[in-house]
Amino acid sequence: MALTNASDAYFGSYLRFQTADKRAGAAIAGPDNAVGDCGTIAWRLDEEKRQQAWLENRFGHLVGYLDPSDSYKLAIYRAKGWTIRYVLSFTAYSETPAPGVYWGEAAVFAYAPRYADAFDTFVDAFARKAADGSRPNPALGDAGVAAVLADPKKNLPASKVKIPRDNGKTVILKERRSTHDKLLDKARSGNAGCLIASWAALLGLVALAAWIAHGMGLF
Repeated sequence: MALTNASDAYFGSYLRFQTADKRAGAAIAGPDNAVGDCGTIAWRLDEEKRQQAWLENRFGHLVGYLDPSDSYKLAIYRAKGWTIRYVLSFTAYSETPAPGVYWGEAAVFAYAPRYADAFDTFVDAFARKAADGSRPNPALGDAGVAAVLADPKKNLPASKVKIPRDNGKTVILKERRSTHDKLLDKARSGNAGCLIASWAALLGLVALAAWIAHGMGLF
């Protein structure tokens, strides 16, 4: 039977997440959560004993949680047995509400099991495109879903979605995959030379920060 309605096969949208505390906030600025990384959804009970959706990164660590409305939406797809994945888009820190909050957005995808092979390929290709900070639109209409099912690798969305800036009270921590992130990718795949270069780059940044702080009379 031919697919006649995209919503019977696929859901895709940028969803906002928030970290549980400052320690987790520091983690979303670190190398284990790079723009373009893929992850899954974990489920925990919130303070009101409702199922709450959490982003779980490729290392098995909880990144941040979704609000009740988005959690409920994803819980329906979970109950239907759909695959749910995310691609990290950007991370940020906002001054309001006080005392400040670490947050970000991820492109979240859910799709029916019978189409899993095609959409797994699509999400992987989407992640590679998202790594450069281009923010492709994960929302697909009927024509978009049909195009992905026809060729998952070549039918990435042409439209893009801007990063919300929250009236200048937000600092974007990461919006694209950095050179350091790319070096770590190669190091984790077993390239020893890239591992050395990655550590050298990191130590260089630490030394630069210390030099600037010393010049400002902080120590």
